[in-house]
Parts: sequence; structure tokens; C-alpha cells
Amino acid sequence: MICPKRTTELLEQFLEPFKDKDPAWEIGVSKIAGRGVFTTRNIKRGEVIFRDMPLLIGPAARKEDTLNSCSVCFKLLPDTKFMCRQGCGLPICSLCQKKKQHKADCALFKSWEPCEPDVANSVIIRLLCPARAINCTKEQRDLMYCLQATLDNNHRTEVRNAAKCFRKFPTDKKLIDIMNRAVAVLRTNGFDETSDRTNDNQEFMYRALFPLFALVNHDCVPNSYYIFEEKTNNMIVKASVDLPAGTEITTTYTKLFNGNIARHLFLKMKKTFTCKCQRCSDPTEKGSFISAVYCRDTNCPGLAVPEVTGMPQPNWNCLECKQKSPHAPMSKAQDLAVGALNAKFNSNSLKNLIQYIKEKSSSFIPESNYSIIDAKLQVIARLSKSLEDCGEESAGTKAEFCQDILNIMDKLGLGDCVMRTYLETEKVK
Repeated sequence: MICPKRTTELLEQFLEPFKDKDPAWEIGVSKIAGRGVFTTRNIKRGEVIFRDMPLLIGPAARKEDTLNSCSVCFKLLPDTKFMCRQGCGLPICSLCQKKKQHKADCALFKSWEPCEPDVANSVIIRLLCPARAINCTKEQRDLMYCLQATLDNNHRTEVRNAAKCFRKFPTDKKLIDIMNRAVAVLRTNGFDETSDRTNDNQEFMYRALFPLFALVNHDCVPNSYYIFEEKTNNMIVKASVDLPAGTEITTTYTKLFNGNIARHLFLKMKKTFTCKCQRCSDPTEKGSFISAVYCRDTNCPGLAVPEVTGMPQPNWNCLECKQKSPHAPMSKAQDLAVGALNAKFNSNSLKNLIQYIKEKSSSFIPESNYSIIDAKLQVIARLSKSLEDCGEESAGTKAEFCQDILNIMDKLGLGDCVMRTYLETEKVK
């Protein structure tokens, strides 16, 4: 493990533009994993803990309809004639073409000779973020190398694939190692379009590495949340609850309303660790019953929850009659519920979906189940845009569904967060 003191020195130097003479954070040894970020004083709920800025940032280019995003300011450009005329293979707007950042990017990529410089290639555009590490200062690169990186058999694949898109891709081992390391760090703790990362924080539509935030460890009930400054893409991390001095700051890597099994699988497959937080250690998920389904015994009114084993297919236990059930039939019941809700949602009749959630779904799946939460969130989103065909009842329905989800958040022990602000705002509209 890299020395926390050295990590702090590099971070303070990098974050010097914020001129925080009395930082509320420090790097220490974590009981969760490796290093962590801790509060140096008491922090009130909603108070800013720290600000962070991207060490590396570039277009995500994960979708075909975003390839015309400027590689410097990230604004979407007209559908035609958005590629750099200098032949670097990057999309660029007329204002950013003369900026220092693009001149460096352009010189680098042009020297590698893109095979088709006039065609927007997602592989080339995605490479820009890790490739920018080549032009970092020594201190910035040292900071990047201080951060955790999953060095498995796949972290070199991205650079290898990108090499095929250039005629003179570098063979210098040092340059290749820098880009491979950047990819590994980004894959471990970076951002790569966060719309699917969590429903507790603000979306971030680019690929980026925030070095201080990269040291914040995971908890399925985080005590902080983040937002982004639109003009600068800087990150602001705030306290979700009151934090005493010496508290480890946590975030969530998973979707907040996913059940225990889904979260365990995601963290094991994508982040290579098993979470042992309080929520994961409790089959009821702190009394929220987000993973619960009805007992298989039709004469029993109890709820069944998966055992906390960390295994992908655990047994399920009824909390009422104590009956133990294998995973397959319980998972099938969950899948049927999701399928039925999706069918109603895809029918395009919001009124029918609302009626189904209120009157029918509770007969085969508990209202606390994550599939019902997701369905209610979809209803809230559609009602926030238009009342559609739901008549006068729609405002009341939206407020009711918002409160249902807020109640579950309270059971989980969540405080302030982007999701809470969203639900409280929609509730009173």
C-alpha cells in the first residue's frame, strides 16, 4: 500500500488551486480496504467535505450518438464537419480548436497517424482520456500511480485495440505503460458515464479520474454524495449525515435500490471485492426489505429474504415460518414480477401501469421490492414531464410514490443526497 502521507502530499499539491488551508479531510488506513479518506473535524449534514478536479478527463464515446462531442468542452456539435481538420481523428468545436489542450492532443494523435482521421472512431476518442496521461507533469503522473489499479489480463486490451486504428502507434514501452496504467486506474475508481453507476448521485457523462474521490471507499449506505460544477466539471462532495471527526467518508459504487444479490454480483465482478457493510450483513437490508419476496407457502403471510452468504445463488429464508427455499424458484418469482411490470410499462399506458402497481402487483411481490421501487421511479419521471392521460389523480400519485421511496430511504438510514432532493422536489410539484 502506498504511504498515506505521500498520497496526501501529492493530492494537496494537485488540489492547490482550491487553496484549502484547513482541509476537512485526511488520508489514513481504512478498515474497509487499504487507504481511505477521513474527516478531520465534525462535519454537519449537507456541508461540503472536499472539492476535487479531474486529473484525467475525456469523452466517454460509449454511444454512437455522442461521438460528435467536442473533445475539450464536450458540447455536442452539428452532425457533420465536426472532426479536426488537422487530421488527429478527434472531434473539436471551432472555439476549442485553438486551445492549448487540443493543440497537445492534436499533436500527439496526429503523430500516430490515424488510419481514418475524418471518421469519428469511438476507440480513438475513448483513448483520449488515458492518452492525456502522457502529457501530465511528473507530479501528476506520480499521483496517478499512487491510486489503486486492477492489473488483470484485460487492462491492456483497450490500448491494443486502439493501436490498430493508427499507422504509427508508439512502441515505446514507457508510453504504453503510462496509458495501460491510466486505463487500469480508470477502470478501478474512475468515472465512465455514471448514469448507470448509482441513482444516489448526479450523473456525469464523461470519462474522468478524480484522484481524491478515487480513495473514497464503498458502503451500500454511503455517508456522502457528490455533485458536479457544470462549467468546470469539478466535483463537490457533501456529507449525507452528520459526521464526527475521524469518520471514514464513504460513497456507493452500486445502484442504491439494487437488492443484496445484485449488489454483491456487481461488486464482485466489476470491483473484485465482497462488501461486508452493515446493509450487506443484514438479510432485511436494515428493515427495508428491498430484496424480499413472498414465502412459497401460500398459507404463510411472511416475507422471504436471501441468506447473507456472498454466493451468487443463496438459499432464501422466510422470516415468518422459517421455511428454507432454494434460489431458483425465488429468483423466478422475482423475474416474473420484473417482466410483468416491464410489460405494463412498455404498453405506453401510464394509467394502466399506475393501476397495476397500486392494485395488482402487491398480490405477488412486496411493495418494498426493488422492482416496485424502479417502477415507481419510472412513473415519477414520466409524470414530472407530463401528466399524460392520468387525469387529476396524477399529482397525488406522484406525491404518494415519492413518499413511498423516501420512507425506504429513511429505513436504510440515508440522509441528504441527490435522489432525496429530487423526490422531495417532485413530491410538492
